[in-house]
Amino acid sequence: MDKIRIARFLAECGINSRRKCETLVLEEHVKVNGATVNQLYFKVDPENDVIEYDGKQLDIEKKIIIALNKPAGYLCTVKDSFNRQTVLELLKDFKESSRIYPVGRLDYNSRGLLIMTNDGDFAYKILHPKFNIPKTYEIILNLKLANSDIEKVKKGIIIDGVRFDVRNIRLSGDLNGNKATIIIHEGRKRIIRRVFKSLGYEVLDLKRIRIGNYDIGDIKEGMFKVLNQADIDKILMIENI
Repeated sequence: MDKIRIARFLAECGINSRRKCETLVLEEHVKVNGATVNQLYFKVDPENDVIEYDGKQLDIEKKIIIALNKPAGYLCTVKDSFNRQTVLELLKDFKESSRIYPVGRLDYNSRGLLIMTNDGDFAYKILHPKFNIPKTYEIILNLKLANSDIEKVKKGIIIDGVRFDVRNIRLSGDLNGNKATIIIHEGRKRIIRRVFKSLGYEVLDLKRIRIGNYDIGDIKEGMFKVLNQADIDKILMIENI
């Protein structure tokens, strides 16, 4: 096996996303053959080097990618210092769940499609803007959504000095006019709720229904599915010819 960068190796071992693993390297959590490594360009030979993370020897493990239908009332984190429910509790009967972590965010009160994995490279592709993976949400607002506000969202709302770009937004559902489908590709914290708050609305319900071309389908709330290669290709928008 060829040598690979240390952060990529950590990600492939399921420690975290590659970006987070880079931080762990810089913070000197990693040793290679007994010596601390803190340079991101450092490469390792997974077959011959002894690589340790916080004193524990690592080996590249089987890749697991799960689609979870997250209910409201769960945190997208591995641990919570206040002992609140986390999404890992929904996988407690899955025997290989100990090193799986959520990819991206769905806030405490939001629900829907959440990817969980131990594959840092896959997580990186979903999260990094350069891969441009769209995420589709259904939202319910407290008020009828005005056409003028739809146009404002399409043109771009500035949040914290950064433009929020939307691929598409359209009204959906019943005649109340307070349901919409929105497609974005960024993942700033609570960004959809903050955008509509800036326009005078409250988001009553937010559900992610699609990542890339993969739909949540018939996965029941609180349940999950281990994804196959065809599912993964849909997420990454890889066309099978």
